[in-house]
Amino acid sequence: MDRTPLPLGGTTYSWMHQAPLTEAIDHLAAVGLRHVELVSAAPHLQAAACGKYERHALRRTLREREMTLTSTNPGFLDINLISPSNEFRRVSLEAILAELELAHDLDAPLVILMPGRRHALSPAPDDACRWWLDQALATLLDRADALGVAIALETNPYGYLGSARELSDLVDHVAHPQLGIAYDVANTINQEDPADGVRTAGDRIRIAHMSDTRRDHWAHTSPGRGEVDFGRYADALREIDYQGVTIFELIDMEAPLPRLHDDIATFRGWGWAPVEERDTAFTTSGF
Repeated sequence: MDRTPLPLGGTTYSWMHQAPLTEAIDHLAAVGLRHVELVSAAPHLQAAACGKYERHALRRTLREREMTLTSTNPGFLDINLISPSNEFRRVSLEAILAELELAHDLDAPLVILMPGRRHALSPAPDDACRWWLDQALATLLDRADALGVAIALETNPYGYLGSARELSDLVDHVAHPQLGIAYDVANTINQEDPADGVRTAGDRIRIAHMSDTRRDHWAHTSPGRGEVDFGRYADALREIDYQGVTIFELIDMEAPLPRLHDDIATFRGWGWAPVEERDTAFTTSGF
């Protein structure tokens, strides 16, 4: 198996509720992670409330640290495009439209999108959920196309279109060049073998996420604390000739530093490494 290093990036989510956004960016730069996924959720930043000056200042901050955004991610704490509530679906759609504008203004090529989630006790029917999602995607992809921003549907544990097969079928059905998949290994370990999932999604994968988790307790934590086989994950990404960045999503409400140094060193053992060529612009795989 080819052992060409897989580019490794980080996320500002690691510092959510712990430190300001600028401090998160500084810490990511300090550990050598030059490719970053920006999580645009309170208290760091919210797309609709981020004005032109704030966007200009953020671009300057990233440029001064020689950092590149791989993607923006609104976090999906409340956003739900398949809510049975007309009002909540409308607000969710508006939030993602604002996210597309933010990504464009920050030169991020991708927006991460969760297909939605259903109530565990009283789930809406499949045909209703799919109709709502199809309507939302039509609107979002029309705007994304105009802005030159792509959308990556993320594998998820929320019980609706969460697996690689389900998302691949959806992407193929929509057949839009600006729609792909964000494969998150920690979100799929309970529903599929992640290596098989990567092979199923194949060249539809536009960005990869990783963190450790247990099958009986969902987490996004440091490698070695859970059951993810990162070696097989890396091999599967190489097998499909994945050329994009893998984002280490450390989200466990513990201080990211200093352990982030050790986590990066551990990932090096499986072939991931921070991108050293700071003047090389990142282009999301496949777009």
